Amino acid sequence: MIHPRPSVRVRRAALACLSGGLLLAGASSTPVAADTRPSIRLDNGTLTVDGFLDNRDSGDTRETFVSVDGAENTRGKLTVTFDASDVKDFFPASTTGLVPCDPDGDLIGECDHPHQRLSLNVPAKATAAGRSGRIRITAKVDGKVQDRAEVTVHVKDPGLVFDRAPTGFADVEPGSRLDLPGGFTNYSSYHGYRSVIVDVYFPNGLSPVEEFGNCTYAMSNTGAPRISGQDTSMSCRLTGPISPGGSYDLDLGPVEVGHQAVLLNIRYSARPEKPGAEGPEPLRGRPGKGRPLTFTERAEGATHVRSRSLPVTTSVRTTNQADFAVNHVTLKGKVGDVVDADFFFVNNGPGAVPAVFDSEENNETAPVVQLALPKGITVIKAPENCAEEPDPPTDRNTKGGKEADGPLYRCWQGRMDKSALMTPGSFEHFPFSIRLDRPGRTVNDTADSGYVLIKTELTVDEFDEDKDNNRSHISLDVKAAPRASATSTEQDTASRRATIGGAAAGVALAFAAHIPWRRRGIRSPSIGTDATGGNAAASEGPEPTP
Repeated sequence: MIHPRPSVRVRRAALACLSGGLLLAGASSTPVAADTRPSIRLDNGTLTVDGFLDNRDSGDTRETFVSVDGAENTRGKLTVTFDASDVKDFFPASTTGLVPCDPDGDLIGECDHPHQRLSLNVPAKATAAGRSGRIRITAKVDGKVQDRAEVTVHVKDPGLVFDRAPTGFADVEPGSRLDLPGGFTNYSSYHGYRSVIVDVYFPNGLSPVEEFGNCTYAMSNTGAPRISGQDTSMSCRLTGPISPGGSYDLDLGPVEVGHQAVLLNIRYSARPEKPGAEGPEPLRGRPGKGRPLTFTERAEGATHVRSRSLPVTTSVRTTNQADFAVNHVTLKGKVGDVVDADFFFVNNGPGAVPAVFDSEENNETAPVVQLALPKGITVIKAPENCAEEPDPPTDRNTKGGKEADGPLYRCWQGRMDKSALMTPGSFEHFPFSIRLDRPGRTVNDTADSGYVLIKTELTVDEFDEDKDNNRSHISLDVKAAPRASATSTEQDTASRRATIGGAAAGVALAFAAHIPWRRRGIRSPSIGTDATGGNAAASEGPEPTP
C-alpha cells in the first residue's frame, strides 16, 4: 500500500511543535538563577539640619527613606547597618533615636528589616554650624557586604548672629536704669565681613540713655495721637574686619525704665552690611551724637551668651501694675425721657499696658465691654462700636451672667496698632441715647438693674491690680409721668433731669492725668434732653435740630 507523502508545510509545522515542546521541557527541569544581590535605594542623599541657634522651621529636608531592593529574593539573613559616628559631635550627647535600631545611643544601628526611615529632627549644636558629615549605610546578607550607600548631613550656617543679651529683668523699679551688655558671633566658617549692622529696638517705656555717633535713631508713635510715648529703633554700623568664627562683645550702655512700664521686650539683631552702588547702606533715622559704639573680641567666661533660639530678646518686668475700672451709671428721669448715658472703662494706672485685648492679627474689633441694660428702657442710639447680642442662656446667679431682661450689647475698640499702650487716665467711651419707657421691676418687685463689665478675649487679670472695679451696676431711677395739671415749664425742667452717676469722677481722672483718650467723633458726656424730648448730645455728627 502506498502512503501519500506529507507536504513540506506539514513537515515544517511538526518540527516547530517538537522543538517548542523540547524547550518547554528543558525550562521546567533546569531553572535559571535569578540575581539575588540586594541594592540600597535612597529617596534623598542630602539632609539639611538646623542648629540650636535657629530652631525655626525652614522647610529643609531632614529625612530620607532607605529601602533594600531585591531583599525578598535573598537567601540568608539580611541586615541594614547605619553608622553615624562621623556626625556624632554635631548633636548633643543626650540625643537618642538619631539613626534606626540604635538602642544604646552610640549612633550605630543594625536593622533586620529592609525598609527604614532616617530622620534628623534634632537641632545640631552651635559648634556644628556650617559643617558637613556622612552617615554610612551598609546592606549585608549573612554578614557579607552586598551594597553600600551614604547620606550627606549638612548643618545650616546661620552666619552672623546677635547672641549675647540678658534674658530678662524682674521686679524692676520704674525710673531705674539697666545695663545692657551685648554681642554677636560670626558662625560662618568661611565668610568674613568688612562691616555689620546691629539693630536694637526699645519699646515705649524703655529708652537708651546714651547715644552713639555711628548709630541712627528712629522714633515711631505707639498708636494714635491720644497715646503718649514713642518706640525707639537704634541702627549702628560697626566697621570690621569680622573674622570667620569670631565672637565679639559690645556695651550698649544703660537703658532707662519709664514710670508707666509694666512688661516690655528689647529686641536685637545683627547682619552683614549690604553697601549699595552709591556707597554704604543708608540707615533710617537721625544720626546720634556721642562716642562711637565699638566691639571687642569676646573674652573667656563672658556672661549672658545665648546659644539657643532666635531672635534674641530681653524682657523687662517692673513692679508696676495697672487698674482697669468701669463706671457706675444711674439712668434717672421720668417715663418718656431720652437720656444720654456714657459708659466707659479707664486705666487708673500707675502702669501702662497694651491697649489690645483680642487675638486677631489686624485687631479691627477688640471686644472690651459687655453691657446688660435693665428692662424698661429702649436704646434710641448706640455707638458704632457697640452691637446688640441675643440674650445668652446663662444662670442669673452666675458671676458675669445677665442680671437684667433688657438689651445686651458687646462693645469693642476701634482699630489700633498692636504696639499701642493704654496709659494711666486713658478712657474708652461708649455713649448711648436711651428712652425711659417705664420703671423696670424684677420678680421681687424691686427696681431692675443691669451691669457694665470688662469682658475681653484676652485676660486682663495679669496686670489688673484691683479686679473688683471691673464690673459695675447700671441702675434705674424712673419716676412716673407728671400730672396733666403740671405746667409746660415744669415738664420741660423735669425732662432734663437725667444724670449719670460716676461719669464725672472718671472725667476728672482723665484731666488730672492730662492724657484724655477719646475715640474720634465721640464727645464729652452730656446730660439731659432737648425741648422736644430728643437726644441732647449725640455720640457722633452735628447737634440735633429741635
